[in-house]
Amino acid sequence: MRRMFTYMMCEVLAAAAVGGPGYGAQPTVGQMRAIVVTGNGGPEVLQLQKVAVPEPGAGELRIRIHAASVNPIDWKLRERGAGAPGRISGFDAAGVIDKLGAGVTGWKVGDAVIGALSHSAQGSYADYGVVSQFDVAVKPAKLSFEEAAGIPVAGIAAWRTLVDKGQVAKGQRVLIQGGAGGVGSIAVQIAKARGAYVYATASAANFEYLKSLGVDQPIDYKSTQFEDVVKDADVVLDTIGGGTLQRSAKVVRKGGILLGIAGRLPDGQCESLGIRCAYEGPPPPGAPVDKFGSTLTELSKLADAGKLRITVAKTFPLEQAAQAQELNKQGHTRGKIVLKIAE
Repeated sequence: MRRMFTYMMCEVLAAAAVGGPGYGAQPTVGQMRAIVVTGNGGPEVLQLQKVAVPEPGAGELRIRIHAASVNPIDWKLRERGAGAPGRISGFDAAGVIDKLGAGVTGWKVGDAVIGALSHSAQGSYADYGVVSQFDVAVKPAKLSFEEAAGIPVAGIAAWRTLVDKGQVAKGQRVLIQGGAGGVGSIAVQIAKARGAYVYATASAANFEYLKSLGVDQPIDYKSTQFEDVVKDADVVLDTIGGGTLQRSAKVVRKGGILLGIAGRLPDGQCESLGIRCAYEGPPPPGAPVDKFGSTLTELSKLADAGKLRITVAKTFPLEQAAQAQELNKQGHTRGKIVLKIAE
């Protein structure tokens, strides 16, 4: 996330060389399965390989990964070549700690956790992953590993915009653009948990789903201009970008805030409209390294309180990561797409 956030049923040809499809091809001593980005380009650059099991350094944990979710940043990095060739793809992980690095405190082997591997040299599409002890939180007991894996990247983006920057509060009117998506569905639930009245855009087919998440007024983006429904919103979170971001600025009240995770308005436009704008994206060079554990802990607590659920749209085995990314790229899934890595 910090390096940010024709469907093709592409087979990963290397799968046969490491045990074929299914969950039976488990890691061997000293080695593990991993989806390696071999270059920048289409899904064909994702290859299932056998690589060395990573060792945790000082202040790090090693997780036996049970599930990893797929995010747009995964395939965007792959396509644009922003990730170093040879890197394991993925950021979201849910699993069990199996080894502690030197100096780790507050964690023990066997703890079930969720983590954001954003600061790691390796990704989460693998049997094992290494992560800073400050980038994990206790896995919500109420969620399966597959559900919990959908929290980190999307949940951090939603929390950091709505709570840290937007300071959403009880009684406010909030519009979530793309309410049925990965970030949007979590954002809706965060806003409701904080007492806001929530509008959300989606297709009419997702109205019942939005209502089940707590949306007060769903808006069909295909048949209705949201500007005709929403006026003077306190907070607008845009997950779409482009023209939707531009139009969203017009429904924010004077002094309200527009939050974006998929683009920025031109310099000076927010000021000219009398609104505030804040965006989630890569930090500037030299900025201190974020620690995601505290945010993940808040999201985990919300899930265990019954106020946050993760909808898993579809699961894939690890060797079908390419297909999973291409499905995510379509942008019309309800909730999260997840790789099931271990039983």
